[in-house]
Amino acid sequence: MTVSHHHSPTLTAEQQQVIAHSSGHARVVAVAGAGKTTTLTHFIAARLQQGVSPRRMLVLMYNRSAREDFERKLQHLLPQQPLPEVRTFHSLGLRIYQRLIAQGVLPPFQGKPLSDGEMEPVVWRMLQQLADDDTRQDILSQRKKWVEPALGFIDLVKSGLQTPAEVFEQLELPPQCQMFVELFDQFEDWRRQQRRITYADMLYDPVMAFVYQPEIAAQFGGHMQWILVDEYQDINAIQQKLLEILYGGRGSVMVIGDPDQTIYEFRGSKPEFIVHGFDQQMQQVSRYQLPHTFRYGHQLALLANHLISHNSEREPVLCLSHPSTPATRIKLHYARYEPALILTLIRSESEQRPLDQIAVINRLWALCAPVELGLLQAGIPYQLHNSQSVLDRWELQIFWLLLEIAAGRFAQRSDKEREAAWLQILTTPYPKIKRQQLEQMARQLAPVSENFGEALAQALPDSISKWQAKTLQARAEVLADAEHIEQPAHRLLQNYIARSELEDGIADSAFSAQQIEDRLQTIQAFVRFMRETGVSSHAAYDYLQQLKAQRLQQSREQGGVHLTSIHKSKGLEWPVVIIPGLNAHYYPYTPDGEFTTPASEESERRLLYVAMTRAREQLHLVAPDTTQADKKAAAGREFPSRFQRELQAPHSIRIGEALSRGAATVALNPLAGPLAPWLDDYFERTGLTLQLTLEDLPPPPKPPADTVIVRKYAATEPLRFIEHQSLGRGAVVYEDERYLKVRFAGEREARTLDKRTAAAFIQDV
Repeated sequence: MTVSHHHSPTLTAEQQQVIAHSSGHARVVAVAGAGKTTTLTHFIAARLQQGVSPRRMLVLMYNRSAREDFERKLQHLLPQQPLPEVRTFHSLGLRIYQRLIAQGVLPPFQGKPLSDGEMEPVVWRMLQQLADDDTRQDILSQRKKWVEPALGFIDLVKSGLQTPAEVFEQLELPPQCQMFVELFDQFEDWRRQQRRITYADMLYDPVMAFVYQPEIAAQFGGHMQWILVDEYQDINAIQQKLLEILYGGRGSVMVIGDPDQTIYEFRGSKPEFIVHGFDQQMQQVSRYQLPHTFRYGHQLALLANHLISHNSEREPVLCLSHPSTPATRIKLHYARYEPALILTLIRSESEQRPLDQIAVINRLWALCAPVELGLLQAGIPYQLHNSQSVLDRWELQIFWLLLEIAAGRFAQRSDKEREAAWLQILTTPYPKIKRQQLEQMARQLAPVSENFGEALAQALPDSISKWQAKTLQARAEVLADAEHIEQPAHRLLQNYIARSELEDGIADSAFSAQQIEDRLQTIQAFVRFMRETGVSSHAAYDYLQQLKAQRLQQSREQGGVHLTSIHKSKGLEWPVVIIPGLNAHYYPYTPDGEFTTPASEESERRLLYVAMTRAREQLHLVAPDTTQADKKAAAGREFPSRFQRELQAPHSIRIGEALSRGAATVALNPLAGPLAPWLDDYFERTGLTLQLTLEDLPPPPKPPADTVIVRKYAATEPLRFIEHQSLGRGAVVYEDERYLKVRFAGEREARTLDKRTAAAFIQDV
């Protein structure tokens, strides 16, 4: 894994302009891979040379790894020299916090910041106290479902200056979450009594103290001649307020970032801070752009421009590929079963390079489960940027228990461990029985060391309803099968899923559609994996333990393919990037479920932009094979993403290739969509000339003799183009009373559409 750092061979004219900026506020918009660090370190060197004291310069970075990387480069550029302080927002907040404690403005706190593990039980208990009877049973049985969003809510309130009630109103959460507002205040009271702080409080407490006591804030402002803020697009309202206080109306502030890479909205970031906010706040601001990327070639630069130019909440900066970059290649693949294709791509790429130069970047972790299982099975090493391997995922625990019983290992547990396991079996999925009753049953079953299914059937209390008894009876039967009948492992698991109605249970136990999908996809991938391995129910437990051991061994040795998400990939880059799931379901991802807030389409487009721009040499995009669309199409996984159309991959690849070769002309496919208005600007600014022409299309196929032709297109007349809602732009190659035959951009075969059903989806262009 490489952190982006490209020393531009010589600084570009735009970088030199930024470095020469010697006074007043400045806002710098830098594209992905623009050599920001190089520019900032040279800027600091130039100011120090002009006699600015390093003690009157402050550099604020987004996170610790960025800070360490920056400090290293600064020391390399300016050895043996006193340097300005480089801090993250949180470490600076903590230092101010300590000064406010010393002054008696804030009460002292003890210990390290509260971890999620410490906060969860407290929040869980408070939620139970705040809820009505019905909701309380749900909170008791579905702890994770409620605690995660509640913690997220507390964090989001602390990322800004609004009250909990105002934040709640904007979130569009369901009414039963109204108690989060009161929960916030209760949690804050508890935290003060315990004299503890959370990670977010390092900024929240000092800034709130400043808001209520402006005279104290004044002591902290106006000491710096220069404040530099990196990754400014990730700033939230609390950090923005702290920045205003530190500035205090004296000195100059320079911010640098890229609104197109704002992907932390769930933490309160918004593109508008960098797009309009800074200029409005500071009034007189010099604006600069760093448009050259030192990371990737023309094909990817064109692809990225095509996509992101559809956003309006941005600074219209055109990303230009610098002459020093590799000639990045792009390939768009059409897959019927994605995980198999991804494995093939990894294998073929690994013949040319070490595995750790390849990254698979997922929109959701759900996409990752089948890929991880495939790599495990193939014995290909990988590293997860998520702490949890698919084998440790919470939703698969029930399967481990079933297979442990099938392998005859369950009796080896201690009574205490068996009790915990029984509670898991009784509550997965949750059978709508009071939790105390289930806990009592688990205690009663703990000493049993054989005939587990029979024991469960006998332990059913008389007090439960017929329906509840039937539910648990079905589980007991599957347990008995597991223990006494050898069968293919995947069949045992499928049986449990069907008999226990596990999938419905998962939908009940998740807070968001995204969570439901993550868990269901993981379960489906695991069952499919067990089917492909063909292992029997009695042997599966040992087989999986062996895979787990192999996985541990690999993770110690480090190295292997990177499996990551878009959020975790930000700020990193790899020679080869594979992006799965480029379909209408994941891009843009709009989970449908009661507990979700609609992420804007622009935000989704930024996510894809960030993922694509991590690649240096090769980008593989994996889209659905639409020639095979079947009943799953309804879920959107079999439909092309509308972003795929916006990427203009055929044009981007051909033009980019021609530019890399230094060709004078290039012929484009007229079906691949209109030419982007900014292309001439791209050629001019990269100093390259290229003439674009359109290819001739082959004549349409001859219709069968007995068809009544309503309209036939002569080779000489212009084609009729239509736009289809999900398939994009296409040329009509043939038409009769009932049918249209259309060749869509990026597709090899023409499609036949029934005019009556297609009418709602198409329009002439």
